[in-house]
Amino acid sequence: MRLTQRQREVIQQAARRAFGPGARVKLFGSRLDDQARGGDFDLHVETSEADPERLVAARLSFLQALHADPALEDEKIDVVVQSPLHSARPIDQVARQEGVEL
Repeated sequence: MRLTQRQREVIQQAARRAFGPGARVKLFGSRLDDQARGGDFDLHVETSEADPERLVAARLSFLQALHADPALEDEKIDVVVQSPLHSARPIDQVARQEGVEL
């Protein structure tokens, strides 16, 4: 997994602040391959939040916190949020099966 300890901590803390202490974050995609180079951070967040406005605000807050930290400021980051508002999508299934919880 191509993620520094500092990046992992930043992601975990930002997720808790934005989505609450029960949020679960997984890294999935190309960053799991230690032999690959480059690639963006694909993050999957599971939350119990069901209010659409709060979900949008939380996602934006999460991304803002990630890009504000020097450990991630220049990285491309994709965030997929799964909540009770969404039925399981194919991307959610991939993240759950292949992702690594942070």
